Amino acid sequence: MSDQWFVHSNGQQMGPYTGAQLVEYAQQGNIVPETMVWAEGMAEWAPASQIPGLFPEAPAPVAVVAAAATTSAAWAPPGSRLATGGAALAGAKSLSSFGAQVAPVGGEYPKIAIKEASFGLWLWMFIGGFLCFFIALLMMISGAMQVATAVTSDPAFSEMIENAENAQSGEAVVDSEVTETPATVETADPAQTAAVESATVGAAATFGFAGILFFIGWAVLLASTILFMMYLYRAWACLQPGGAQTTPGKAVGFMFIPLFNIYWVFVAINGLPKDWNRVVSSYEDLKTAPKLSETTFLLYCIGIFFAPLALVMIFPMMSQLCKGINFFASRQKALATAAYSPFGAR
Repeated sequence: MSDQWFVHSNGQQMGPYTGAQLVEYAQQGNIVPETMVWAEGMAEWAPASQIPGLFPEAPAPVAVVAAAATTSAAWAPPGSRLATGGAALAGAKSLSSFGAQVAPVGGEYPKIAIKEASFGLWLWMFIGGFLCFFIALLMMISGAMQVATAVTSDPAFSEMIENAENAQSGEAVVDSEVTETPATVETADPAQTAAVESATVGAAATFGFAGILFFIGWAVLLASTILFMMYLYRAWACLQPGGAQTTPGKAVGFMFIPLFNIYWVFVAINGLPKDWNRVVSSYEDLKTAPKLSETTFLLYCIGIFFAPLALVMIFPMMSQLCKGINFFASRQKALATAAYSPFGAR
């Protein structure tokens, strides 16, 4: 007989509780007859009024698994102190807080409040950032070529280059004092000078706009990186009731520790598909969950130290990550389609 009960409160699934906890919770008025409860082995969620022994005037029970309402002197209401040991009960643990106990293998995997992941949003951010960088680079090259073309077409510039080449080759320079014909002093062509100035101004404007594009590209790529970290956090959150090797906070937070993150990336990213495939294969209601490719995640981790490989592998990796997160999000969305009472909603 199951003694692990779950309760819906304020749109969140809470628990697990023992039978004694459930009884005392009902005595305090936190659970009313209409509150929906569930334990492993029940076909579906049922009103608390159908659980024998929970309310003194409860009606005849239906064919569900009854709670073993054994007395536990160590239990206290959420947020209070335990009667023995002096330890604080951290409150009713919602599965969305990633603090729930490990679900028994083979049973029904708990529903977890996970937000959906948008692969399209990340993809447009990632590609858009690189596109801004590429356009800015082309604009800078174009501006530089425009100035170079205008300057090299100036006769005075050509003469300066010719004199520099002659001096480098060691050719004699004729002294104007011993020549019969006075040296001719060439004056700059006003039209050519105006063309050079115009090209310079145009190039400066081009460089300025290219700099703005570089900044936009950097900001968009930073946003795509933040989105990737959010999705990595959600993926690890999906695995917490299944006994994941790390928590979502550690998986993401340790990635920012210098030098240590070289090792941790293989735990947080390469270790994810290993834990993921183990969990989804251990529960009957997760058999249809998408599997994550260990090879894809491993190649991406290696590619972090070899950029071209990472740029190739990040697309299939993010696609699989989003599909997996959305599978768990859809389970919670189906659970939240109908409300049963002000205290608990499904």
